[in-house]
Amino acid sequence: MFALKRLTGVAAVVVLAQAGSAFAAGKNPTKITSQQACETAIKDTQEARAGNPVLGPKAAKAFDGIMDLAAQRCQSGEFQYADDLLVIARGMVASE
Repeated sequence: MFALKRLTGVAAVVVLAQAGSAFAAGKNPTKITSQQACETAIKDTQEARAGNPVLGPKAAKAFDGIMDLAAQRCQSGEFQYADDLLVIARGMVASE
């Protein structure tokens, strides 16, 4: 019984460690602070999508929605929100 609890605990730690590194991999090391930087980040994310044609139709639709929302945030000057959305979008098209 103790071995089962210990094994479950170790498995939970491994899963959490993997999830943390996956999140960190999608995190943007720079923050968007201008309209030009925002437009460049959108263009870069769209290019990343073009390089990963593996997305299914539902994921592609979600990706397009996120990109539209990020573009709206850029236009309204809400750069931090656009950056957060682009992190999600880049995570969707990241390949390992």
